[in-house]
Amino acid sequence: MQLGEDEARGRILGGAARVFAGTGIRDVSVKDILNAAGVARRTFYRLYQSKEDVVVALYRIGTQRLLDECRLAVSEERDPIRQIQRCIDAHLRNAREVGRLVFVLGGEAQRHESALHEHRMQTHAQLVELLMSSATAAKTNIDPLLVRGLVLALEGVTRIVLEEGNAGRSVSDAGIERARRVMYRMATAALAGEGPGVAPLPTLK
Repeated sequence: MQLGEDEARGRILGGAARVFAGTGIRDVSVKDILNAAGVARRTFYRLYQSKEDVVVALYRIGTQRLLDECRLAVSEERDPIRQIQRCIDAHLRNAREVGRLVFVLGGEAQRHESALHEHRMQTHAQLVELLMSSATAAKTNIDPLLVRGLVLALEGVTRIVLEEGNAGRSVSDAGIERARRVMYRMATAALAGEGPGVAPLPTLK
């Protein structure tokens, strides 16, 4: 009996997520994915052309989930600081739930030669555009480069916490909370910090 497309995709993506989390990406073959998913080779190639297509599909699911949650935050919160805090919370929740997979796919996405790199940059651009749409950003004419730098910095903090949690295999609640405190400080200081010794907010002339 042939599997329906949705069930087959679900099995393939679930199996691939397990083997990528366990082994990494480079040492995994299509056969490994087939064994983990319990599907026939012809079923796999009916839906995907290669292992790399599956990697991209998994990455897109994760980034789309983050973007959807951030869009919801921006639509529900009027305070730009609260908007970015909710985006941070969504990202850390994902890292807590599937830390090892986030670590593996995130590492792959940082490689310029990877098919994921372009998707990573597109996700960053969408996050920047979303956060720039806030009332504060529009009023102060804030330089988008500041927001882009903040997105990269927050991504880096998550990577450090995952690395310290055995490359995402054993991320603790304490580690996630530590990352949250650091990220909140970075976000609030970058977007709202002022006072003696604080550089002026960079704006576009």
